[in-house]
Amino acid sequence: MLLKPTSPEECTSTGCVQRFSGGDIAWSAGTGARVVVNGPVRSSWWDADGPAGYHGYPTTNTTYGLRNGGSKQLFERGAITASPATGAKRTTGSIHLSWGRTGFEGGYLGYPVTEERTGLHNGGAYQTFERGFIVWSPATGAHPSMGAIRERWWKSGLETGEFGYPTTDEVTGLRNGGSSQQYQHGTIIWSPGSGARALTGAIRAYWSATGGQNGALGYPVSEEFRQEDFVYQQFQGGTVYWSAATGAHSTTHGDIHNRYVALGGGAGQLGLPLTDKLPRAGGLVQQFTHGWLVWGPDTGTKIVGHPTYKVWSINPGEFGWPVRDTWTDSRGAHVAFQKLETIWNESTGELYSAEAVDASTVVFLGDSQLDLDSWGEQGARASGYPRQVVRSIGGIGYVSGSPAVGGSATDAVINDRILLPQGNPGLVVVTLGGNDARIFATDAAILSQANRLWDELRRKYPRSTILINGVLSRYDANHAQRRWVDGLLTREAAVRGWPRISMAGTASIAGANGNYLDDVHMNQTGHNKVAPLYASALKYVLGK
Repeated sequence: MLLKPTSPEECTSTGCVQRFSGGDIAWSAGTGARVVVNGPVRSSWWDADGPAGYHGYPTTNTTYGLRNGGSKQLFERGAITASPATGAKRTTGSIHLSWGRTGFEGGYLGYPVTEERTGLHNGGAYQTFERGFIVWSPATGAHPSMGAIRERWWKSGLETGEFGYPTTDEVTGLRNGGSSQQYQHGTIIWSPGSGARALTGAIRAYWSATGGQNGALGYPVSEEFRQEDFVYQQFQGGTVYWSAATGAHSTTHGDIHNRYVALGGGAGQLGLPLTDKLPRAGGLVQQFTHGWLVWGPDTGTKIVGHPTYKVWSINPGEFGWPVRDTWTDSRGAHVAFQKLETIWNESTGELYSAEAVDASTVVFLGDSQLDLDSWGEQGARASGYPRQVVRSIGGIGYVSGSPAVGGSATDAVINDRILLPQGNPGLVVVTLGGNDARIFATDAAILSQANRLWDELRRKYPRSTILINGVLSRYDANHAQRRWVDGLLTREAAVRGWPRISMAGTASIAGANGNYLDDVHMNQTGHNKVAPLYASALKYVLGK
């Protein structure tokens, strides 16, 4: 291979070289004796002043038989690699090591086709290879840049653009054959189905936090779009929206997403999402700037305003699912649910039920004393109130609570967990206290809660007559506490100057002692016996 020597051994303080017809032998104490065979590698080495130049002494012999007829040799400061198509090029330092991570000339990048070029932004450098580049900066190190991801980076302005330098090598083997690469200011991710897309800022952080390409959103299928004061980006599984005021949230594919898009998306009537999609009572909900989208299994997706949703969400079963989008008229913002219709009145800040009321309407608020066709309802009809709205919840009182409304009647009315109709009914009747007697609530607690409820009813119905019923009872020892609470309430109503009817002992007076289902609940016969007495008292109190 080397044939005969053509010069004597030439030595310096660092080592020795002897030239032969077929190449050279170079020796140093640190590298030993190495053969540099005639060819493009040797020519490149001597063009750079041989062992006195940039490369220093060889640390391996020249290697031939590489891919596509190439050759290669390692030196103290890098390598020289040659192929018939690319010529001989040196690779050094971090760029050489990065090339090694890709498999050198046998890897994806192939052979180098240029020397290293310096003078990039912030002191960076790069080198071009057959199928890509390696880019280096002092802050990020050296990383390959190739294929579709590099093309996307190039479109953004390379290292001087929005992404800056790559901070990782390309990661392959992602879901569905995808790959990604991190940059100083973002991520570029690619898949066969979505192409190469950029991810930056808050949308990238949100996407990563929700599982990235393995999560519900999957791969991005668009770039970020800016619209008015927000940005959004589309993904295989939905869309992520961001604004400074709302942060980043997504709408993922399904009925809510489809309805939101049909309503104009972020620029539409609902504005931007304030939450992600959430499960609720067997359905799905999502909050937006100007309302909620509520999806029920049998009703589809409907718009519900914020105040109405707040009440509905506490106990959806009492309302059912919305069956129509919210609409507005002179009475306020309506929502039709499966079980009732509601009205939110912005001027009063109140949520009402939508039953129509007038001077012939009585609104009852009470406990199970209003079960069946009760003595109260019969008495009111006999007194000229044929239209009746009844809110009766077993177990509630001024103090006593029921899980059905999340607490006492007082708290439920104040917090709109019991909805009363909008308007000016002729009469409002409160029939509570029996359950407070049952739990032996203190007088102070009963009076405090009663006055809170009565104040709230007066605020809701400033022009209606509000009448306080006592507690229906018998004249036996078992009902002593019920009679006590009756007196407590009717005396307090008298102090306020409100109409009131004591029901203490009325069951006995009516001859209904034997008409009870249990110790406190009457059967229908008992109600029928008490009703005429109550009607007479009601007419008297109301001056009819």
